[in-house]
Amino acid sequence: MGMDQTAKKIVFGRGYSRRDVLRYTGAAAAGAAAVPLMKSTSAFAAPAFLQGATINLKYGTWFWYEPGRAEAWRAMIEDFHASQGEIRIEESGAAFNDFTNNIVVQLQAGGIEDDLVQTTPDLVLRLLDAQQLEPIQSVITDLGITTLSPAHDYITVDDNLYGLDVVTVAFGLLYNKALFDAAGVGEPTSIEDWVGITTQLTDRPNNKFGIWAPHLEAEKESFWFQLQQWAQPFDGVWAEGTKPVVTSDAVISGLKLFKQMYDAAIPQGTNDATATRMFAEQQIASEMIVSAAVNSIKDTGPEIYPDLRSAILPWPSKRTITRIHPITVNANGANKDASTEFVKFLYTPENYRNLLTRQLDVIPSYDVGGLDEYFAGLPWLTGYKDISPITPPDVMGDWIFNNQEFGNVVITNFQNVLTGNQSVEDAMAKAQSELEQLGEDLGIAE
Repeated sequence: MGMDQTAKKIVFGRGYSRRDVLRYTGAAAAGAAAVPLMKSTSAFAAPAFLQGATINLKYGTWFWYEPGRAEAWRAMIEDFHASQGEIRIEESGAAFNDFTNNIVVQLQAGGIEDDLVQTTPDLVLRLLDAQQLEPIQSVITDLGITTLSPAHDYITVDDNLYGLDVVTVAFGLLYNKALFDAAGVGEPTSIEDWVGITTQLTDRPNNKFGIWAPHLEAEKESFWFQLQQWAQPFDGVWAEGTKPVVTSDAVISGLKLFKQMYDAAIPQGTNDATATRMFAEQQIASEMIVSAAVNSIKDTGPEIYPDLRSAILPWPSKRTITRIHPITVNANGANKDASTEFVKFLYTPENYRNLLTRQLDVIPSYDVGGLDEYFAGLPWLTGYKDISPITPPDVMGDWIFNNQEFGNVVITNFQNVLTGNQSVEDAMAKAQSELEQLGEDLGIAE
Protein backbone atom coordinates (compact mmCIF):
# COMPACT_ATOMS: atom_id res chain seq x y z
CA MET A 1 0.00 0.00 0.00
CA GLY A 2 1.95 3.03 -1.19
CA MET A 3 1.26 6.62 -2.14
CA ASP A 4 -0.28 7.28 -5.52
CA GLN A 5 1.66 9.36 -8.02
CA THR A 6 -0.34 12.51 -7.35
CA ALA A 7 0.54 12.38 -3.67
CA LYS A 8 4.20 11.81 -4.45
CA LYS A 9 4.29 15.03 -6.46
CA ILE A 10 3.83 17.15 -3.35
CA VAL A 11 6.48 19.86 -3.21
CA PHE A 12 7.54 20.70 0.32
CA GLY A 13 8.17 24.36 1.08
CA ARG A 14 6.16 27.03 -0.66
CA GLY A 15 2.87 25.89 -2.04
CA TYR A 16 2.80 22.40 -0.56
CA SER A 17 -0.17 21.05 1.35
CA ARG A 18 0.58 19.58 4.74
CA ARG A 19 -2.75 17.82 4.74
CA ASP A 20 -1.77 15.95 1.58
CA VAL A 21 1.23 14.56 3.45
CA LEU A 22 -0.72 13.63 6.56
CA ARG A 23 -3.49 11.97 4.57
CA TYR A 24 -1.10 9.21 3.53
CA THR A 25 0.84 8.68 6.74
CA GLY A 26 -1.62 6.47 8.61
CA ALA A 27 -2.35 4.32 5.58
CA ALA A 28 1.36 3.78 5.05
CA ALA A 29 1.96 2.56 8.58
CA ALA A 30 -1.09 0.34 8.57
CA GLY A 31 0.02 -1.25 5.31
CA ALA A 32 3.54 -2.05 6.45
CA ALA A 33 2.71 -5.61 7.45
CA ALA A 34 1.17 -6.32 4.05
CA VAL A 35 4.34 -5.67 2.03
CA PRO A 36 5.48 -8.72 0.03
CA LEU A 37 8.77 -9.96 1.39
CA MET A 38 11.90 -10.08 -0.72
CA LYS A 39 15.51 -10.03 0.28
CA SER A 40 18.19 -7.70 -1.06
CA THR A 41 21.53 -9.38 -1.69
CA SER A 42 23.59 -6.32 -2.65
CA ALA A 43 26.84 -5.79 -0.76
CA PHE A 44 28.34 -2.58 0.52
CA ALA A 45 31.32 -1.21 -1.40
CA ALA A 46 33.40 1.90 -0.81
CA PRO A 47 32.30 4.80 -3.05
CA ALA A 48 34.26 5.79 -6.11
CA PHE A 49 34.50 9.46 -5.09
CA LEU A 50 36.83 8.64 -2.20
CA GLN A 51 40.47 9.06 -3.14
CA GLY A 52 42.36 8.62 0.11
CA ALA A 53 41.32 11.82 1.90
CA THR A 54 39.70 11.26 5.30
CA ILE A 55 36.19 12.60 5.65
CA ASN A 56 34.85 13.11 9.19
CA LEU A 57 31.07 12.94 9.53
CA LYS A 58 29.16 14.17 12.57
CA TYR A 59 26.21 11.93 13.38
CA GLY A 60 23.79 13.78 15.61
CA THR A 61 21.55 11.52 17.68
CA TRP A 62 20.35 10.81 21.20
CA PHE A 63 21.34 7.14 20.81
CA TRP A 64 24.79 7.81 22.30
CA TYR A 65 23.08 8.45 25.63
CA GLU A 66 20.97 5.27 25.78
CA PRO A 67 22.38 2.20 27.54
CA GLY A 68 22.44 -0.76 25.20
CA ARG A 69 21.53 1.22 22.09
CA ALA A 70 24.71 3.28 22.37
CA GLU A 71 26.81 0.11 22.44
CA ALA A 72 24.94 -1.29 19.45
CA TRP A 73 25.63 1.83 17.41
CA ARG A 74 29.26 1.99 18.42
CA ALA A 75 29.64 -1.60 17.24
CA MET A 76 28.09 -0.61 13.90
CA ILE A 77 30.49 2.34 13.64
CA GLU A 78 33.43 0.02 14.28
CA ASP A 79 32.19 -2.27 11.50
CA PHE A 80 31.86 0.69 9.16
CA HIS A 81 35.34 1.96 9.93
CA ALA A 82 36.74 -1.54 9.36
CA SER A 83 34.99 -1.76 5.98
CA GLN A 84 36.81 1.25 4.52
CA GLY A 85 39.44 3.77 5.56
CA GLU A 86 38.24 7.10 4.25
CA ILE A 87 35.06 7.98 6.19
CA ARG A 88 35.06 8.37 9.96
CA ILE A 89 31.94 8.85 12.09
CA GLU A 90 32.04 11.27 15.01
CA GLU A 91 29.49 11.24 17.81
CA SER A 92 27.31 14.32 18.13
CA GLY A 93 23.89 15.23 19.51
CA ALA A 94 22.32 15.32 22.97
CA ALA A 95 20.19 13.23 25.31
CA PHE A 96 16.62 12.59 24.15
CA ASN A 97 15.01 15.29 26.27
CA ASP A 98 17.26 17.95 24.74
CA PHE A 99 17.92 16.61 21.25
CA THR A 100 14.91 17.80 19.25
CA ASN A 101 14.88 21.21 20.90
CA ASN A 102 18.59 21.64 20.06
CA ILE A 103 17.90 20.82 16.40
CA VAL A 104 14.99 23.27 16.31
CA VAL A 105 17.21 25.99 17.79
CA GLN A 106 19.87 25.27 15.15
CA LEU A 107 17.23 25.41 12.45
CA GLN A 108 15.99 28.76 13.70
CA ALA A 109 19.57 30.03 13.80
CA GLY A 110 20.08 29.24 10.13
CA GLY A 111 21.10 25.61 9.67
CA ILE A 112 21.88 22.17 11.06
CA GLU A 113 25.39 21.48 12.34
CA ASP A 114 25.59 17.71 11.78
CA ASP A 115 26.16 15.81 8.54
CA LEU A 116 23.78 13.03 9.59
CA VAL A 117 20.72 13.84 11.67
CA GLN A 118 18.70 11.25 13.55
CA THR A 119 15.04 12.20 13.57
CA THR A 120 11.74 11.33 15.19
CA PRO A 121 8.49 11.04 13.18
CA ASP A 122 7.69 14.70 13.80
CA LEU A 123 11.23 16.11 13.55
CA VAL A 124 11.76 14.55 10.12
CA LEU A 125 8.68 16.38 8.82
CA ARG A 126 9.83 19.63 10.35
CA LEU A 127 13.22 19.36 8.64
CA LEU A 128 11.65 18.27 5.37
CA ASP A 129 9.28 21.23 5.55
CA ALA A 130 12.31 23.52 6.02
CA GLN A 131 14.12 21.92 3.03
CA GLN A 132 17.00 20.73 5.20
CA LEU A 133 17.12 17.11 3.99
CA GLU A 134 18.97 15.55 1.08
CA PRO A 135 17.16 12.86 -0.93
CA ILE A 136 18.67 9.40 -0.36
CA GLN A 137 16.62 7.37 -2.83
CA SER A 138 19.91 6.14 -4.30
CA VAL A 139 20.46 3.95 -1.22
CA ILE A 140 17.33 1.90 -1.94
CA THR A 141 17.95 1.88 -5.68
CA ASP A 142 21.60 0.81 -5.40
CA LEU A 143 20.82 -1.95 -2.90
CA GLY A 144 17.86 -3.22 -4.89
CA ILE A 145 15.52 -3.08 -1.89
CA THR A 146 11.92 -3.65 -2.95
CA THR A 147 10.26 -4.30 0.41
CA LEU A 148 10.83 -1.01 2.23
CA SER A 149 8.07 -0.36 4.75
CA PRO A 150 5.29 1.90 3.40
CA ALA A 151 5.70 3.86 6.63
CA HIS A 152 8.35 5.73 4.61
CA ASP A 153 5.77 7.03 2.13
CA TYR A 154 5.16 10.21 4.10
CA ILE A 155 8.81 11.21 3.64
CA THR A 156 8.86 10.28 -0.05
CA VAL A 157 8.38 13.32 -2.25
CA ASP A 158 8.38 13.36 -6.05
CA ASP A 159 9.65 9.75 -5.97
CA ASN A 160 12.59 10.74 -3.75
CA LEU A 161 13.06 9.30 -0.28
CA TYR A 162 14.37 11.68 2.40
CA GLY A 163 15.12 9.36 5.31
CA LEU A 164 15.50 5.72 6.26
CA ASP A 165 14.15 4.27 9.46
CA VAL A 166 16.73 2.83 11.86
CA VAL A 167 14.32 1.89 14.65
CA THR A 168 10.55 1.41 14.56
CA VAL A 169 8.89 1.29 17.96
CA ALA A 170 5.39 0.66 19.25
CA PHE A 171 3.96 1.35 22.70
CA GLY A 172 3.05 -1.67 24.77
CA LEU A 173 2.62 -2.81 28.37
CA LEU A 174 6.02 -4.11 29.46
CA TYR A 175 6.15 -5.84 32.83
CA ASN A 176 8.28 -7.92 35.18
CA LYS A 177 6.66 -11.36 35.30
CA ALA A 178 8.45 -12.30 38.51
CA LEU A 179 6.83 -9.38 40.35
CA PHE A 180 3.42 -10.16 38.88
CA ASP A 181 3.74 -13.81 39.88
CA ALA A 182 4.88 -12.94 43.41
CA ALA A 183 1.81 -10.73 43.86
CA GLY A 184 -0.49 -13.36 42.40
CA VAL A 185 -1.70 -11.14 39.54
CA GLY A 186 -1.88 -11.76 35.83
CA GLU A 187 -1.99 -9.56 32.76
CA PRO A 188 -4.80 -6.97 32.78
CA THR A 189 -7.75 -7.60 30.49
CA SER A 190 -9.51 -4.23 30.88
CA ILE A 191 -8.61 -0.67 31.83
CA GLU A 192 -10.22 -1.15 35.24
CA ASP A 193 -8.26 -4.36 35.72
CA TRP A 194 -5.07 -2.53 34.71
CA VAL A 195 -5.61 0.16 37.36
CA GLY A 196 -6.40 -2.46 39.99
CA ILE A 197 -3.31 -4.55 39.26
CA THR A 198 -0.91 -1.61 39.27
CA THR A 199 -2.43 -0.38 42.53
CA GLN A 200 -2.08 -3.83 44.10
CA LEU A 201 1.59 -3.93 43.07
CA THR A 202 2.30 -0.60 44.79
CA ASP A 203 3.75 -0.28 48.28
CA ARG A 204 5.01 3.29 48.58
CA PRO A 205 6.57 2.96 52.07
CA ASN A 206 8.77 0.16 50.71
CA ASN A 207 9.53 1.84 47.38
CA LYS A 208 7.50 -0.62 45.31
CA PHE A 209 5.45 0.74 42.44
CA GLY A 210 3.02 -0.80 39.98
CA ILE A 211 3.85 1.43 37.02
CA TRP A 212 5.98 4.33 35.91
CA ALA A 213 5.49 7.03 33.28
CA PRO A 214 7.43 10.27 32.66
CA HIS A 215 5.74 13.25 34.31
CA LEU A 216 8.35 15.95 34.93
CA GLU A 217 8.35 19.31 33.17
CA ALA A 218 12.13 19.21 33.31
CA GLU A 219 11.99 16.27 30.88
CA LYS A 220 9.45 17.68 28.46
CA GLU A 221 10.32 15.54 25.47
CA SER A 222 9.86 12.17 27.15
CA PHE A 223 6.82 13.42 29.09
CA TRP A 224 4.99 14.51 25.96
CA PHE A 225 6.33 11.63 23.86
CA GLN A 226 4.62 9.14 26.18
CA LEU A 227 1.62 11.21 27.28
CA GLN A 228 0.30 11.16 23.70
CA GLN A 229 -0.18 7.40 24.07
CA TRP A 230 -2.44 7.77 27.12
CA ALA A 231 -5.34 8.95 24.95
CA GLN A 232 -5.23 5.69 22.98
CA PRO A 233 -7.15 3.54 25.50
CA PHE A 234 -10.08 5.77 24.51
CA ASP A 235 -9.18 6.00 20.79
CA GLY A 236 -8.28 9.67 21.16
CA VAL A 237 -6.44 12.20 19.07
CA TRP A 238 -4.90 15.47 20.22
CA ALA A 239 -5.67 17.49 17.10
CA GLU A 240 -7.90 17.14 14.08
CA GLY A 241 -6.26 18.87 11.15
CA THR A 242 -5.45 22.37 12.37
CA LYS A 243 -7.81 22.19 15.36
CA PRO A 244 -6.57 21.19 18.83
CA VAL A 245 -9.06 18.88 20.56
CA VAL A 246 -7.57 18.58 24.04
CA THR A 247 -11.02 19.04 25.61
CA SER A 248 -12.43 15.98 23.82
CA ASP A 249 -13.89 13.16 25.91
CA ALA A 250 -11.11 10.79 24.82
CA VAL A 251 -8.28 13.12 25.81
CA ILE A 252 -9.93 14.03 29.11
CA SER A 253 -10.48 10.34 29.87
CA GLY A 254 -6.87 9.53 29.01
CA LEU A 255 -5.50 12.28 31.25
CA LYS A 256 -7.80 11.22 34.08
CA LEU A 257 -6.46 7.70 33.71
CA PHE A 258 -2.91 9.02 33.92
CA LYS A 259 -3.79 11.05 37.01
CA GLN A 260 -5.38 7.97 38.59
CA MET A 261 -2.21 5.97 37.97
CA TYR A 262 -0.08 8.88 39.19
CA ASP A 263 -1.94 9.00 42.51
CA ALA A 264 -2.13 5.24 43.01
CA ALA A 265 0.95 3.62 41.50
CA ILE A 266 3.59 5.94 39.93
CA PRO A 267 6.76 6.91 41.84
CA GLN A 268 6.13 10.66 41.85
CA GLY A 269 9.02 13.02 41.12
CA THR A 270 11.10 10.29 39.50
CA ASN A 271 13.14 11.19 36.43
CA ASP A 272 13.86 8.96 33.44
CA ALA A 273 17.29 7.74 34.53
CA THR A 274 16.16 6.92 38.05
CA ALA A 275 13.10 5.06 36.76
CA THR A 276 15.27 2.92 34.48
CA ARG A 277 17.41 1.99 37.47
CA MET A 278 14.36 1.33 39.66
CA PHE A 279 12.84 -0.95 37.02
CA ALA A 280 16.13 -2.87 36.84
CA GLU A 281 16.17 -3.14 40.65
CA GLN A 282 12.60 -4.52 40.66
CA GLN A 283 11.11 -1.47 42.35
CA ILE A 284 8.83 -0.78 39.36
CA ALA A 285 6.68 -3.61 38.02
CA SER A 286 5.51 -2.26 34.66
CA GLU A 287 5.57 0.57 32.13
CA MET A 288 3.53 1.57 29.11
CA ILE A 289 6.57 2.10 26.97
CA VAL A 290 8.03 1.59 23.51
CA SER A 291 9.72 -1.68 22.63
CA ALA A 292 13.07 0.09 22.25
CA ALA A 293 13.26 0.54 26.02
CA VAL A 294 13.97 -3.16 26.49
CA ASN A 295 17.55 -2.68 25.35
CA SER A 296 18.21 -0.08 28.06
CA ILE A 297 16.56 -2.28 30.69
CA LYS A 298 18.63 -5.29 29.65
CA ASP A 299 21.81 -3.24 29.84
CA THR A 300 20.94 -1.69 33.20
CA GLY A 301 19.51 -4.83 34.83
CA PRO A 302 20.52 -7.96 32.91
CA GLU A 303 19.38 -10.20 35.75
CA ILE A 304 15.71 -9.24 35.27
CA TYR A 305 15.76 -9.50 31.47
CA PRO A 306 14.54 -13.15 31.43
CA ASP A 307 11.44 -12.06 33.38
CA LEU A 308 10.37 -9.32 30.95
CA ARG A 309 7.05 -9.82 29.19
CA SER A 310 4.60 -7.59 27.31
CA ALA A 311 0.85 -7.80 27.84
CA ILE A 312 -1.85 -7.51 25.22
CA LEU A 313 -3.17 -3.95 25.47
CA PRO A 314 -6.20 -4.02 27.79
CA TRP A 315 -8.54 -1.86 25.73
CA PRO A 316 -10.79 -3.07 22.90
CA SER A 317 -9.18 -1.32 19.94
CA LYS A 318 -5.58 -2.16 20.92
CA ARG A 319 -4.64 1.17 19.39
CA THR A 320 -1.03 2.12 19.95
CA ILE A 321 1.24 4.78 18.51
CA THR A 322 3.92 3.29 16.29
CA ARG A 323 6.88 5.49 15.38
CA ILE A 324 9.62 5.29 12.77
CA HIS A 325 12.90 7.15 13.34
CA PRO A 326 14.60 7.99 10.05
CA ILE A 327 18.29 8.75 9.75
CA THR A 328 18.69 11.70 7.38
CA VAL A 329 21.40 13.55 5.46
CA ASN A 330 21.89 17.30 5.88
CA ALA A 331 21.10 18.88 2.50
CA ASN A 332 23.30 21.86 3.34
CA GLY A 333 26.23 19.88 4.68
CA ALA A 334 29.61 19.65 2.99
CA ASN A 335 29.72 15.84 3.02
CA LYS A 336 26.44 14.69 1.50
CA ASP A 337 27.91 11.91 -0.64
CA ALA A 338 29.93 10.43 2.21
CA SER A 339 26.91 10.66 4.51
CA THR A 340 24.78 8.80 2.00
CA GLU A 341 27.42 6.09 1.80
CA PHE A 342 27.19 5.54 5.54
CA VAL A 343 23.40 5.16 5.29
CA LYS A 344 23.93 2.72 2.45
CA PHE A 345 26.28 0.70 4.65
CA LEU A 346 23.66 0.57 7.41
CA TYR A 347 20.98 -0.68 5.01
CA THR A 348 23.09 -3.39 3.40
CA PRO A 349 21.25 -6.57 4.51
CA GLU A 350 23.90 -8.12 6.74
CA ASN A 351 24.61 -4.79 8.42
CA TYR A 352 20.95 -3.90 8.85
CA ARG A 353 20.29 -7.31 10.39
CA ASN A 354 23.16 -6.71 12.81
CA LEU A 355 21.81 -3.27 13.69
CA LEU A 356 18.31 -4.55 14.40
CA THR A 357 19.42 -7.47 16.55
CA ARG A 358 22.10 -5.55 18.41
CA GLN A 359 19.52 -2.92 19.33
CA LEU A 360 16.96 -5.57 20.37
CA ASP A 361 14.49 -4.07 17.92
CA VAL A 362 11.56 -6.03 16.55
CA ILE A 363 10.08 -4.27 13.50
CA PRO A 364 12.34 -4.45 10.42
CA SER A 365 12.14 -1.65 7.88
CA TYR A 366 12.51 -4.17 5.09
CA ASP A 367 12.79 -7.92 4.89
CA VAL A 368 16.35 -9.08 5.46
CA GLY A 369 15.54 -12.69 6.34
CA GLY A 370 17.29 -14.74 8.98
CA LEU A 371 15.37 -13.29 11.93
CA ASP A 372 13.13 -16.22 12.93
CA GLU A 373 15.50 -17.57 15.56
CA TYR A 374 16.10 -14.07 16.91
CA PHE A 375 12.37 -13.36 17.29
CA ALA A 376 11.78 -16.77 18.87
CA GLY A 377 14.26 -15.84 21.58
CA LEU A 378 12.33 -12.73 22.69
CA PRO A 379 9.74 -13.82 25.28
CA TRP A 380 8.71 -10.18 25.81
CA LEU A 381 7.60 -9.72 22.20
CA THR A 382 3.95 -10.89 22.37
CA GLY A 383 2.23 -7.66 23.41
CA TYR A 384 4.13 -5.62 20.83
CA LYS A 385 2.81 -7.78 17.99
CA ASP A 386 -0.93 -7.96 18.70
CA ILE A 387 -1.64 -4.25 18.19
CA SER A 388 -3.58 -1.81 16.03
CA PRO A 389 -0.88 0.66 14.91
CA ILE A 390 -1.45 4.35 14.36
CA THR A 391 1.11 7.07 13.71
CA PRO A 392 2.01 10.39 15.37
CA PRO A 393 0.45 12.35 12.47
CA ASP A 394 -2.74 10.36 13.01
CA VAL A 395 -3.05 11.78 16.52
CA MET A 396 -1.50 15.22 15.95
CA GLY A 397 -2.98 16.32 12.61
CA ASP A 398 -1.33 19.41 11.12
CA TRP A 399 0.24 20.07 14.50
CA ILE A 400 2.78 17.31 13.87
CA PHE A 401 4.96 20.05 12.35
CA ASN A 402 4.94 21.87 15.71
CA ASN A 403 4.63 18.88 17.99
CA GLN A 404 6.99 20.23 20.66
CA GLU A 405 5.18 23.57 20.96
CA PHE A 406 1.84 21.77 21.23
CA GLY A 407 3.18 19.39 23.86
CA ASN A 408 4.68 22.17 25.95
CA VAL A 409 1.27 23.77 26.31
CA VAL A 410 -0.39 20.50 27.27
CA ILE A 411 2.13 19.34 29.85
CA THR A 412 2.52 22.79 31.41
CA ASN A 413 -1.20 22.87 32.11
CA PHE A 414 -1.37 19.18 33.04
CA GLN A 415 1.26 19.79 35.73
CA ASN A 416 -1.37 21.82 37.56
CA VAL A 417 -3.45 18.64 37.70
CA LEU A 418 -0.65 16.37 38.87
CA THR A 419 0.89 18.62 41.50
CA GLY A 420 -1.94 21.07 42.22
CA ASN A 421 -5.66 21.01 42.70
CA GLN A 422 -6.85 21.85 39.21
CA SER A 423 -9.25 19.49 37.46
CA VAL A 424 -8.33 17.87 34.16
CA GLU A 425 -11.29 19.65 32.54
CA ASP A 426 -10.17 23.09 33.69
CA ALA A 427 -6.53 22.49 32.79
CA MET A 428 -7.37 21.33 29.28
CA ALA A 429 -9.87 24.17 28.76
CA LYS A 430 -6.99 26.56 29.42
CA ALA A 431 -4.67 24.50 27.20
CA GLN A 432 -7.25 24.53 24.40
CA SER A 433 -7.45 28.32 24.51
CA GLU A 434 -3.66 28.67 24.53
CA LEU A 435 -3.28 26.23 21.65
CA GLU A 436 -5.83 28.04 19.54
CA GLN A 437 -3.94 31.26 20.08
CA LEU A 438 -0.63 29.51 19.35
CA GLY A 439 -2.12 28.16 16.12
CA GLU A 440 -2.94 31.69 15.04
CA ASP A 441 0.55 32.89 15.98
CA LEU A 442 2.22 30.06 14.03
CA GLY A 443 -0.11 30.37 11.06
CA ILE A 444 -1.58 26.89 11.63
CA ALA A 445 -5.15 27.92 12.37
CA GLU A 446 -7.43 28.24 9.39
